[in-house]
Amino acid sequence: MEDVEIKCCGCNEIFVLRSAQREYCLQRKIPMPRYCPICRKAYRDKKQQERKQQEDAEWRIKKEEEFRQYIEDLKDWNVVSLAEVEPEDTDKTLYVIGNGFDLMHGARSSYYDFSKTLGKNSQIRFYLENYLKAEDLWADFEGALAKINVEAMCSPMTIDLFLDAMGAYDEDAGAAEFFAATEMAADPITVISTDLKKRFRKWICSLRTNTDDRPLKDIIKQGKVLDFNYTEFIEDLYEVDENNICYIHGCRRKKKGCPTEELVLGHMPGDSDSEYEFENQYSGIQLTDCHAQMIYDAQETALRFVGEADEELTKNCDKIIEKHRAFFEGLTEISRIITIGHSLYPVDWDYFKEIIRNNSGKDGIEWYFGCHGKFDLEHIQKFVECFGIEKDQVYIFRTDLISVSLSATDENVHKRGRNNPEGKVLCSSGDGKWEIIGYGGKITIFDKILNRDVFSRIFSTNITGGVFDDSNTCLFLVARGLYKGVFLLRVVGGKWKYVQEIEGIPNQGVITRRLNKIFLNGDRITFVYNNRIRGYDADNGKLVFNKQARRASESEFEGEDLTEKFKKIYGTQFY
Repeated sequence: MEDVEIKCCGCNEIFVLRSAQREYCLQRKIPMPRYCPICRKAYRDKKQQERKQQEDAEWRIKKEEEFRQYIEDLKDWNVVSLAEVEPEDTDKTLYVIGNGFDLMHGARSSYYDFSKTLGKNSQIRFYLENYLKAEDLWADFEGALAKINVEAMCSPMTIDLFLDAMGAYDEDAGAAEFFAATEMAADPITVISTDLKKRFRKWICSLRTNTDDRPLKDIIKQGKVLDFNYTEFIEDLYEVDENNICYIHGCRRKKKGCPTEELVLGHMPGDSDSEYEFENQYSGIQLTDCHAQMIYDAQETALRFVGEADEELTKNCDKIIEKHRAFFEGLTEISRIITIGHSLYPVDWDYFKEIIRNNSGKDGIEWYFGCHGKFDLEHIQKFVECFGIEKDQVYIFRTDLISVSLSATDENVHKRGRNNPEGKVLCSSGDGKWEIIGYGGKITIFDKILNRDVFSRIFSTNITGGVFDDSNTCLFLVARGLYKGVFLLRVVGGKWKYVQEIEGIPNQGVITRRLNKIFLNGDRITFVYNNRIRGYDADNGKLVFNKQARRASESEFEGEDLTEKFKKIYGTQFY
């Protein structure tokens, strides 16, 4: 099947439909696209903007309804004022501090704030947003870390694509290509497990409070504190003695002569187990016995890599409790527990179980919960039911009524980006006449003598480089990455013409790690690998021969050597 050129019904530009795309449409009996990739993207962006506007309107209505429901639900609880929360005996009081405490004092410490520091197009952000199956990733970020899309990384189709991309199916491939493919498949979760904590600590260390107000000065005294935050704000703002505080998940503060404390971040043990149960689908894969076995072995290896990375994102509460055993054993006489800014998500329930287990009079504990809205109230309800706490032991104080005056910030200072990025010059002809300019998937050939574009095509993949032959009448456009390819263009009758994508063979692309040399000799293009030679017709890009040849790279070949020109696109070596 050959590539076809189609005139876009939207912009009237011509785009290339690759043979693989045509085959995909035919197999699934779907119409061939009538609009170019650029127009399709513009349409999707427009629809996304419309959806966002609709979602914003619905969100406002939803929030208004949630607030009405919140006020109604509060009637079922014993709601007290801040003055009534003030403890009489601080020696018998435990404060449980969560992120809402930092937010209350103007710190930009929500996971949504963290997401803004990752960069709009960063790799880790892409992996987090595309390989974690959470409706709202940043609402319960630690819980979302358990929703790993293992199938997206380790399905047979994915494994097959990476084995192909890394050349593991080649006749002379070795273990290096196999393991490179498995590591690449597991890369999303391994990058998350290694880079996330580094980025997270850097962000935590940048946090600052942003108010001079102390709205909790009558509540927070010198009792014991179980602090789930990584910041030392409770010490700075309310002068709580550090010796009374247990930073259960670590503190960012660096102490002289002591190693940097690890900041614990992760999901509950076992929460991700169900994600490893998925059905293997081999449809669409050209299988042979050898390929099937290789896919199976590679899948098992990739799953091992994923499991190891997942373990790094698991919060082992038992070990953490054991590390802070002395603190928990000192809670035997606690009679009042005040939670401020803690979400009460189940990921932290083991710590509350340990508090209750060590208490000598757990049935007489008074629980004071700071509540900021409907969802906080729902979490309190679940918590109380799970721990069998009687309702007459529970008191609610509204933190949504607490307001502080924030200091001036540089919030209005923004970096201005370019709305219309210019095209990138990918290569120029040897005689200086032609210049290849790339605009992502759109390629134009610019005639520097006539000072105008003389040819343009739109591709479904980004073109990363180009190579002219010495006669400047033959042009190879190269796309790197997962949807790699080499596209051939020629001057015919004085005009540039798109010929064809150079034809690969099943399960193996044209440019691989074992590619050594590329020659153009009249009507023949020759690709020389370690132990294989492929010949292509320079007029139509079709495969003419594909033969095995021992130490082929050491043989002599006639024609123009294009190797170094191609290598410039890749650096020093292919891939």
